[in-house]
Amino acid sequence: MEPISPHPKKKFRLIWKIVIAVLIFLLLAAGAVFTAGYYYYGKLIRTSLTEFVKTKSKGLYSADIGYLYINILNGNLTIKDLSVIPDTAEYRKRSGKDSLAPVLFQLKVKNFRIKDFRIMDAIRHRKIDINGIHIEYPEITLFRMKPKAQQSPADGKGEKIMAIPLPKGLNSISVGEILFIKGRFDFIDLSGDSVINKTIPSCTVEIKNILVDSAHQGQRRLFNADDISIVLNGLSIMTKNKLNLISFGEIGLSTNKNSVYIKDFHLIPQYNRQDYMKKFGSQTDRLDILVPLLNLSRLNLRQLIFGGKFQAGLLEVDGLVVDDYRDKRIPRKPGFKPPMPQDGLRKLKAYLKVDTVILKNGKATYSEQTGQEPGTIFFDKMSATFTGLTNDSALLQSGLVSELKGTAYLMGKGKMDVDVKFRFGDKHNGFSFSGYVGPMDLREVNPMLTKLLPAEIISGNITQISIPLVVANDDESKGKMTFCYTGLKLKLNSRKETTWNSIKSGVVGWVANDFVVNNDNPTKSGKTKSGLISFKRDKEKGIINFVWKSILSGLKSQMGFNSKEQKEMKKAEKKKSRAAK
Repeated sequence: MEPISPHPKKKFRLIWKIVIAVLIFLLLAAGAVFTAGYYYYGKLIRTSLTEFVKTKSKGLYSADIGYLYINILNGNLTIKDLSVIPDTAEYRKRSGKDSLAPVLFQLKVKNFRIKDFRIMDAIRHRKIDINGIHIEYPEITLFRMKPKAQQSPADGKGEKIMAIPLPKGLNSISVGEILFIKGRFDFIDLSGDSVINKTIPSCTVEIKNILVDSAHQGQRRLFNADDISIVLNGLSIMTKNKLNLISFGEIGLSTNKNSVYIKDFHLIPQYNRQDYMKKFGSQTDRLDILVPLLNLSRLNLRQLIFGGKFQAGLLEVDGLVVDDYRDKRIPRKPGFKPPMPQDGLRKLKAYLKVDTVILKNGKATYSEQTGQEPGTIFFDKMSATFTGLTNDSALLQSGLVSELKGTAYLMGKGKMDVDVKFRFGDKHNGFSFSGYVGPMDLREVNPMLTKLLPAEIISGNITQISIPLVVANDDESKGKMTFCYTGLKLKLNSRKETTWNSIKSGVVGWVANDFVVNNDNPTKSGKTKSGLISFKRDKEKGIINFVWKSILSGLKSQMGFNSKEQKEMKKAEKKKSRAAK
């Protein structure tokens, strides 16, 4: 996605300033309408309002009203087809001389209603007191204009706007409720060489109990309100490389609850499996990710808005579905080295701290293709808890250990328990993991095995796979595992039917079944074979590959295929055992 602005903090504050300015503008305009109605009545109200807009904006904006009804006694006002339009030509004319803000807004409202405006308080005591304001189907457009050449970029350390400023000439503003119903928000960036347009198709905002006075500084009530609830619908963003669309069904925020939720998050690949890889140009993962519900609670909105720091107590991910496909027939990008999770977290520019992340009812499918058809493996009924997700430098330096504990079912059958501990502050990217797989039929893994290797499991059952502890870092992993099973029989298939391949297949099959792989572990004599894990990380591949290849090294070791390092580890283990005896 193309960046809208090189200074996101400044842009965010600027948008808030404009929103606050629009809000105050509407309140003052309403006051002007009621005052005009009180003194002049009739058709003069429209003229008074349009003149007010033109005067207050110094000619930058003009207003138009389709229909206006006012009841002075009850303090009710209805305006239909209200529009406030910026004069971009006047802006460009004055921008060279005046120090104008580089943002203009355009407002179109189908229905604008004010209930219970106490006009006498406004006239006698300079107080605006309104029960409610309803703005139906508003269309708000923000234009980011090109700043003057001599203006230097801001560093994002400007004044923090925690409260709505009180306009001159007023003692207070009190509004019981402001409701924006199904509005549309457009941001048009005209500051660069090309025009960038971002749209929020539907937005509903409810603001409760606003109080603006000289004493209120926004320390307890954010932007002078008891609660600001925002609901966005239909937002979607295309990624910069145009390969994926990020879609949000609904986004909701509440300042009172300090929470944010996202419904129906979807990362949607824009091409099928074959075309996606061609467009990307090298081997990569084609990810289709759907999350029906993301819920953030105990979110520190003040730090997020004013400091750019993301700090939350709990992130709940419900119903995650991941479909991951990789075509290994396509060459990898030369020299590409995917970062370890620890590196990626430490290099984040923004502050991040989430106390707990909880995953419920997830499913992940992985497909890998080396031949005509991809091999597929999946994990469902996934649940996990991650604690201590942060790049806080003080916590990392203190030796914080972040932990992931999870449960999943391999191919929907075998229960897996996993425990991973990360040391995000370790420059060598240290981590450790342990795991356990319960009973399952080994033939369940054939959909992956038979597509990647000339082999098939004819029969066999896992009784358990135990990995007590594997210690790893950026370079290598070491540990131990035990794979216990019964009735294992393998069939090695030749991909090409030739005499040599038939002989080779038979010999290898005999060796695999009768020499290397026993039918049972523990054997009938009661002897249990274990494997030693030792693997040098391929730094051109990611952490999932690293963990899998580490486990695979343990499986090979258990079957009798040991590397030089594993042989040394076995010798050391035997020596230690003899010394203990």
